[in-house]
Amino acid sequence: MIYLTYDPLMRAYFPGFPQVVFLVFVLTGCEIDGSDNLPRVPDLGLFMLADANRHEGDDSAQVAAAVFNDGEPVNLVGGDLFEARTETERVLLKKGGPVTGSYAASLPVDDSVQDVFLDVVHLPVEAREDRWYPIDLLNTDPGPGELVGKSAMVSFPPPVTIAPLSQTVYTSISDTIDISWNPVSAGDLMRILAAVECTDGLATSSYGVVVDNEVQLDMDLDDGNEAISLDKFIYDLDAGSDTLKFISDAALVLLQEMLNQLSAGNIDPDFLLKQREANPIESTCEIRLFLQRQRPGQFDAAFDDGRVTGSSSAEITLTYIPPAAFN
Repeated sequence: MIYLTYDPLMRAYFPGFPQVVFLVFVLTGCEIDGSDNLPRVPDLGLFMLADANRHEGDDSAQVAAAVFNDGEPVNLVGGDLFEARTETERVLLKKGGPVTGSYAASLPVDDSVQDVFLDVVHLPVEAREDRWYPIDLLNTDPGPGELVGKSAMVSFPPPVTIAPLSQTVYTSISDTIDISWNPVSAGDLMRILAAVECTDGLATSSYGVVVDNEVQLDMDLDDGNEAISLDKFIYDLDAGSDTLKFISDAALVLLQEMLNQLSAGNIDPDFLLKQREANPIESTCEIRLFLQRQRPGQFDAAFDDGRVTGSSSAEITLTYIPPAAFN
């Protein structure tokens, strides 16, 4: 069973350092400004942050990585790069990732791929291909940086399979959504995110919601079913909500990147940054609900701490229609 918790949302992916989740659904044509979404990391020490996610039906995994030293992002310069690889594929993480100081890329995968290896490598020629350098530095190689040779590894948990819903249209925020999915082995974590867009015919409201904190699923306790009230996604703008938990900062960027990835860049790049104008409870709303399974990975002993995660995800779409629409 997933136990739903709703702490006040902090300016980070999830409140507090342990909840800084660097789930990466990146790499579309839409650029996202990550200059003000520095995740919460320890103030002291060398910290590794990395994630690889595979969404249902995709033939690639979205991978991102970052290193922080005493709370500040470490920029890879010269010929230093993150490399993500499987047994048969490799890709260099050159593009800016979803949070400040991160790097991202799309890594081809198939059903046989279980593990993704992340390494800091020194490849001066390949590094220069997409980077601008002053002419006097173009042919100068400062040599490997201090991070070269450090590594991490993540494994993908079993794919998430969401059973078809018996109901996808709801007319009251007291309605219950009954979700079923394939149970998993002990040790994996589940998270539910949602992107909500509402319209009343004149104004539009779009926002992201995180439904649950990380909860360990135990096969002895979890039956792959959960009943969730619709008021975890839809609320009354005038009255506010004590149960709905908005996403901001790193989580907001994550969800926007997920939408970008799945829409091939056809969605508004500021979808989740718009002002919440329409009152959701009085509007027709589309709820894209993402169920994600996470598995902790391993990072190099040279790091003082870190969070590296492999994950699999799936989604369903629900519709809320206010009762007034039937009058």
